Amino acid sequence: MDVKDGILPTWGFALVDPITSFQRRYMSYGSWLAEWLYGFIMVAVVTGMINGYSRIALDLFRWEITLWLIVVTFGVNIAWGLIDGFTVIYGDLTDEADHERLLDGLRKDRKDPMLRGRLSTLMDGTMASNLSEEKKARLAEDIIDAGPPVKKRYKLDKEDGKTLLAIASCDILAVIPVILPFILFGFTSLALVTSRLIAATAVGWIVYKYAAHTGRRKWLAASVFFVLTLIMMAVTWYYGW
Repeated sequence: MDVKDGILPTWGFALVDPITSFQRRYMSYGSWLAEWLYGFIMVAVVTGMINGYSRIALDLFRWEITLWLIVVTFGVNIAWGLIDGFTVIYGDLTDEADHERLLDGLRKDRKDPMLRGRLSTLMDGTMASNLSEEKKARLAEDIIDAGPPVKKRYKLDKEDGKTLLAIASCDILAVIPVILPFILFGFTSLALVTSRLIAATAVGWIVYKYAAHTGRRKWLAASVFFVLTLIMMAVTWYYGW
């Protein structure tokens, strides 16, 4: 793994840690960035909603609002982290079954135009698309021959569980830096500004990494999403939704 790809996107400085290494072992770089982005956006919205509510719930004690903040933000991000994780692992399992049935069909009839077309489309979505047509055809034959037999039942294994944990942990861990100012300083202006800046910086940093890997204007993209995150948190704080 490239050291740069192991940078935890929560911060503006390099922090290579075991959690990030674990997540990157079971997620592609793009998926890893996306999951952190989802996590920060979700907690930013929910934090804005609860802060807006804290302005009118004057009869509640600070610890009661803080408890609500912790329960709701973690609850939302845990739920969505698990939803994303299960969607990914069951989606991959479904694709595995589909691919094995495709190869089994081609072993029975290698000239089937529909099956050939599907295999060609799948190969075009990989690095094999860089090969010449002749080399792609030879590779396709090797793939057909090497394809495993179709299983009667496709089951999840320990690696799938680790993938689920890696995905969900991105969403869950994104909560901590955004709500921490309220735990430390209460529902004050200092906590509000600090929380917004942390969330906006995290989102901007992730978008910066996206732009850097795709040849786009890094600082422009990061600045736009930094501002959008601040606006989003201000709107949810004001309207409470």
